[in-house]
Amino acid sequence: MTAPRPEPAAPPLLDTEVLRSFVAIAESGSFTRAAKQVFRTPSALSMQIKRLEETLGHPLFVREARQVRLTPEGETLLGYGRRLLKLNQEAVSRFLAPSVEGTVRVGTPDDVGTRILPQVLSRFARSHPAVQVEVLAGRSGELVRRMAEERLDMVLITEGNDDLAPGLGEVVH
Repeated sequence: MTAPRPEPAAPPLLDTEVLRSFVAIAESGSFTRAAKQVFRTPSALSMQIKRLEETLGHPLFVREARQVRLTPEGETLLGYGRRLLKLNQEAVSRFLAPSVEGTVRVGTPDDVGTRILPQVLSRFARSHPAVQVEVLAGRSGELVRRMAEERLDMVLITEGNDDLAPGLGEVVH
């Protein structure tokens, strides 16, 4: 009979405050500028990055006289860091933001409805799961008429149709 293998130790978790500092340094190219953004001293950031590099076992920055730049490992971590911070913000917002629910009726021309709307609605559904979206595809003039009759809540029309709804809308893209 063989002895059971010990469970491998779980890898360490990345601290979001350290990730925020790392991303600020990477995006600003400077410990000093990043320190102002995250309300820490440059030396505190330097210690955070040193611990992060020790944890991950790789240098993340090449330090030069007046700037820093990312190593290849730093570039990789920057992508993860941005995504983790965004996901963290999304999770916190999910619980702290007021819940939105109900139905929204959207009208759109076919070209917008098939090219752009699926991605937008997918993201919207993730952030607002209690909202039912009804989409009606059609010609811009008909959609604007339905919105004026309050049969649609929002209409996306293409540029050049300003005469259909003067003063009624705004440019969104």
